[in-house]
Amino acid sequence: MPEYLDVYDVHRNLTGKTILRGSSRGKDEYILVVHLLLFDRQGRLLVQQRVANKRTWGGMWDISLGGTAQAGDSSRSAIERETQEELGLTLDFSDDEPVFQFRAGNVFDDYWMATVDSEQVTLHLQKEEVAAARWVTRTEWEEMLAARMVIPYSFQYMLFDLYEKSFPGTRVFPFGNPEVIRGAVFDMDGLLLDTERLADKAWVQAGAEFHLSDPMAAIHACRGLNETSTKAYFVEHCSPDFDYEGFRSRARALIHEVTDVEVPVKEGTADILTMLHDRGIRLAVASSTREVTVKDQLSRAGLLHFFDAVITGDMVTEGKPAPDIYKMACDAIGIPTRECLAFEDSVNGIRSAYRAGTFPVQIPDVEQPGTESNALSWKTFASLTDACQFLSGYLKKP
Repeated sequence: MPEYLDVYDVHRNLTGKTILRGSSRGKDEYILVVHLLLFDRQGRLLVQQRVANKRTWGGMWDISLGGTAQAGDSSRSAIERETQEELGLTLDFSDDEPVFQFRAGNVFDDYWMATVDSEQVTLHLQKEEVAAARWVTRTEWEEMLAARMVIPYSFQYMLFDLYEKSFPGTRVFPFGNPEVIRGAVFDMDGLLLDTERLADKAWVQAGAEFHLSDPMAAIHACRGLNETSTKAYFVEHCSPDFDYEGFRSRARALIHEVTDVEVPVKEGTADILTMLHDRGIRLAVASSTREVTVKDQLSRAGLLHFFDAVITGDMVTEGKPAPDIYKMACDAIGIPTRECLAFEDSVNGIRSAYRAGTFPVQIPDVEQPGTESNALSWKTFASLTDACQFLSGYLKKP
């Protein structure tokens, strides 16, 4: 069955013209090709060997997959289709963007990146296209490059750096990887403790009782802020007669109705704190919540003993997203910010950690990460469990 391709102009605008695949193109006519860099949770790259009789690069090894976008395809729909057709994997790229793009000859090339659990994946390879496929470590990949077994694109030498620096996200973290990690600083609410949902529910209920016009907007704007910054938001956005103190008092009371009975701890919290402590990493808390609440909740959750320092929102004048609280936390444990990881769930927290000079690690909670928080984060993980698994292999054992 004939396969048609959309034609783009030099500025990547659709021209409305289609051509038959394999036919010649004019000087200013371009097509779109998509590629996938597929890593597993152990940080290995899936590579495939082209069949020996392939018209180009026969018998050589290449990245996970590549294919031409068909007429009507977007880059996203093309990579999803190619992944299904070539690898038998159904992946959703709806919240992702290509990690890099370039124009070569009469082709626009988009490179996408994804991670999967290799133990739960059964690959279905196109026998007419692919002779073999395997997962390779950085060392194995570099050995293949040195042996000239790999298609010699210049970026082949950067793939593992790209993965380790930026995945998942839309940009490469500008400061690369830390030379050494000797400290780690943690936010509390929504990161160590599963309290953000409680707080949101309390704010909605208290907001209704005190006639707050848009509680969800307030929740979003104030997430991660300390008391001073939160109050400043309400002064700016609410009428002068709004009873802020009454609202805050009521919201706290509603939260304590739950946390006074049991402090909910996030999945993986104890595991990552234990692992880091055992590696000799000095630990601190940098929470926008008041000191009395932070210490009480961490103590009752059985976590306070892990930390060498506890820095809270009432200890700094400028709260998150200002960098003060993270700088103070790193000073308190005696570790330079450039040697510290900072674990956060909110965009205000990521901003604060980034501006302080730490290496932010994003663990999304009630709000999903966006372009900014991804770009400012050294790493992003779905949970502290995933972060612990990665770091336990990344950090040197004492």
